[in-house]
Amino acid sequence: MKWFWKKEKKTRRVNPAVFNRSYVAGETSRLYNWQTGTDRSADGEIKDRLKTIRKRSRELIQNEPLAKKYISLLNTQVLGRYGIRLQMKARNDDKTLDLAANNIIERLWSNWGRRGGPDYSGCDASGQYTFLDIQRQVLDAVVRDGEALIYMHEGRRNPHGFQLELLTADRLNIEKNEVLRSGNIIRMGIEQEKRTRRPLAYYLNMGENPVYESFEIQALGGTFERIPAERIIHVYYSERMEQSRGLPWMAPAMPTIKLLQTYLENEVVASSLAAAKVATITNNSGDDVAMDGTVDGYTPISNMEPGSIEQLPSGWEMNPLEFSHPTSQFQPMLETVIMQIASGLGVPYSDLSSNMTGASYSSLRQEALQSREYYRTLQQWFIDQFIDPIYQRWLSSVLTTPGSDTGAILRLPVEKFFKWSEGAHFFPRGFEGVDPLKDANAKKVALQNGFVSLQDVAADRGTDLESLMAQHQTAKSLAQQYGVKLAFEPFGSPHQSIEPEVD
Repeated sequence: MKWFWKKEKKTRRVNPAVFNRSYVAGETSRLYNWQTGTDRSADGEIKDRLKTIRKRSRELIQNEPLAKKYISLLNTQVLGRYGIRLQMKARNDDKTLDLAANNIIERLWSNWGRRGGPDYSGCDASGQYTFLDIQRQVLDAVVRDGEALIYMHEGRRNPHGFQLELLTADRLNIEKNEVLRSGNIIRMGIEQEKRTRRPLAYYLNMGENPVYESFEIQALGGTFERIPAERIIHVYYSERMEQSRGLPWMAPAMPTIKLLQTYLENEVVASSLAAAKVATITNNSGDDVAMDGTVDGYTPISNMEPGSIEQLPSGWEMNPLEFSHPTSQFQPMLETVIMQIASGLGVPYSDLSSNMTGASYSSLRQEALQSREYYRTLQQWFIDQFIDPIYQRWLSSVLTTPGSDTGAILRLPVEKFFKWSEGAHFFPRGFEGVDPLKDANAKKVALQNGFVSLQDVAADRGTDLESLMAQHQTAKSLAQQYGVKLAFEPFGSPHQSIEPEVD
C-alpha cells in the first residue's frame, strides 16, 4: 500500500534589505514622484523647445541685468582685450624654429584680420568687423542663441581669397526633418550621414524680407537653400551624444532668473508703498463729508505735505497702513537666489554678482582658481570649434590663391601644408595672480626647482616664450640706442657653481 503525501508549498521569503539596496532615485512612489522621465533623444527634446528657449534667452539678455552681466563676463574672461592670437611654432628638419616662415604667416594672418575699407576688403564679407569683432560675435551668439553659423567664402575680392559671413541661427530650418531616398537623414535643417551623423549640408534661408525681418516662415522670409557642409562652420556646445543643434547656455538658470526678476519687481512696489506711508480714512458718523477731493462721488482724499498737521472732521478716523518692506530677509534671499543662478550658469557667484561682502582672501582665491580653470576650458573649446578650423581654411586659401604676380599670396611650399598647419599655436588671454607678489615668488621657486618651465609661466600670462624673449631683446636694443642703462636683468645673475667641501 502506497501513501501519497501532499507536498507543502514553501513560501519564499524576501529579505527587505534587498529592496533597500536599490536606487532611491528610481522610486515611483508618491514621495518620490518628482520628475516625469523621458527617453527621447537630445534632438527630440531640443526640436520642440529650441525656438521658445532662444526667444526667452534674448529677452532676458535685453532686459535682465544678471543675464547681460553673464554674457559680458564670458566675453571678457574668455576673449579679453585682444582675443585669441596666433603664434607660429613651425620647425625645420633640425628642430629649430623656422623664424622666417613663421613671421610671414603671422603677418599675413594679422593683415587678413583687419577691418575692410574702400581700398581693402578684410576678413568680414560685410566689411564691418575685424576678426576680433567676429570672435566676439560668434561667442555671444553661442551663449545667447545656442549656436552660430559662419559661411566661408572662397575666391572673394579679398587679397587672401577667403572671407567670413556671419549668419544668425534662425536661418537654419528647424522644421525640416525627413528621411531621404539615399538613406541620409535631415534633422532640424541639417542633412546627416545615416550612421555616423556626419553633417553633409545645411538648409539655410538665404533670402531676406525687409518687411517682416523673419527667417522662420518660408513664405515671408524667403526660400531655403541647401548649402554644402564644407562651406559652413556650425559652432555649438554639445551636452549630449547625438546632439545636432545647440541650446542657449542660460537655459538651466532661466526659470530662476525670471523668478528673481518678478520677486524684485514685487519688492520694489512694496517698498515704494511703504515709503509713501499710505493711509485710509474711515467715516464713523455716516455723513458724506469730502475734504480735498472725491473719487466716484464718495471716497474722500486728503493731500498730505511734509510737516503739516491736519484736523479731521468729527466722526472721521485715519488708519495708517504699515508695511514691513524691505524686510530683513531680503538680502539673504537675494544672495541665495543669485548663488543658485550662478551655479546654473557655471560661473562664480562673486563674478556674477560683484558682491564680495564677507568673503575671505582664501575663499576668494579658491573661487578665482576654479573660475579660471573653467574659463580656460571655454577658451580651448572655442579654439577647437572655431579659431583653428578658420585658420586651416585660410591657410589653404593663401597657399593656393594667386597674388599680384605669378606666385601665391603665401609664398611657401604648398607641399609643406601640414608643417604650417601643425605649427600654429593659439594664445588666449591669460590671468594675473590673485596676489601678484606671492604668485611671482611661487613661480620663481617652481622654476628654480624645475617644476615648471618658462613656457608655462608665459602661457599663464597669455603669451608665449618667443614673444617674451623678443620683447626683452627689443627693450635692450632700444636702451642701447638711446644710451639708457637698464636697472634690471630679467633672468637673474648667472648661475655660480658651488664647489664640494673637502674633509
